[in-house]
Amino acid sequence: MKKRFRNVVLLCACALSIVALGGCSMQKMAGNAVIEYSHDEAIPYLMSQGDLASACQMGQAMGPVLMSFHRVGLDPAQIGIGTHMAAGMCAEMDQREHELARYRALYEQRSTEAQDALVREKQAHSLAASRMILAYENAVAAYGDLSEKCPEYKNDTDALLSLLGLASGALAILHDFNSEKAVGISLDIPGKIEKGAQCFDDDKWWGMPTALRAAIWLSIPGSGPEGVDPIEAMKTAAAKGDAQGVFLARAMQIMMLATVGQPENMCQSMTESKLKDGSGDFAMLNAYARSMIQHQADISWTKAKGYRAPLNWAQCPVAEAASTMDEEKANDLLEGLFDDEDVDAVETPADAVPAETPTT
Repeated sequence: MKKRFRNVVLLCACALSIVALGGCSMQKMAGNAVIEYSHDEAIPYLMSQGDLASACQMGQAMGPVLMSFHRVGLDPAQIGIGTHMAAGMCAEMDQREHELARYRALYEQRSTEAQDALVREKQAHSLAASRMILAYENAVAAYGDLSEKCPEYKNDTDALLSLLGLASGALAILHDFNSEKAVGISLDIPGKIEKGAQCFDDDKWWGMPTALRAAIWLSIPGSGPEGVDPIEAMKTAAAKGDAQGVFLARAMQIMMLATVGQPENMCQSMTESKLKDGSGDFAMLNAYARSMIQHQADISWTKAKGYRAPLNWAQCPVAEAASTMDEEKANDLLEGLFDDEDVDAVETPADAVPAETPTT
């Protein structure tokens, strides 16, 4: 009897809300429940899993559904950080495969296939950038512009989402650069990310705040503090992350060493890293870090031997750690892709020659 009375009271309260506020709709009730559950349970669960493919597919499939709750007056921005970043990972995986295909084609002197792989690689870079910048924008919507004020987070889940929003923004910038600014991400954002990263404690967050800042310093020469060596800062951050068992800073260091053309230091950093299998509360982050490092190893092997690194071998080829195809030779392979009769019909794009650009 008491239970029935309580249900009647709730229904009356809901009816009054509908009349007075236009609220308490089924959509809002369902949306609130889903968003709360996703924040409190689904995201921590996902972080504890090491299956990147499942994570990215979840972001692609569930992201639009979760984000649609804003149409009924709810704010899914916190959830949007994770779903857009995860969806961006799918595009990033495609980009990596196209990049390796380009290097294989260049190794085997198949210039037409190399050109096609380059175009597909840039398309995937563009998609990854467009998705990952949405993760950053959702972080700003949820927690504010960290370059202006550091928020007080309710819990570690919120702090982690905010930090991942910054990391997604940094990755989006690199992907946009590699797509020849197809997305057109504002040049103000790198500075905002660099300042926002100062809101986080390096000791608590595995050296990632410093790694993010140093990545910006390396991407924009002269943007770092005077007297600070970005390469050394990233090295310190990577060692801190390794000691804490989360390897995102190490992955960022290796990626940026490849970006700035230091293959020997990149291979040395791979040797120094002590990657572990994904487990624990942050297995997903470690799986993503491992995939970033593995990709750089695969590039090194493909340039030197024509095929990717052996399974689960995130190291450069021992005898040819710094060996790459001569850039002039690679350029020559892509020259003359169209014969004289084709020139009138198809204008060779200015970017037909793949420059050595930052990769993820």
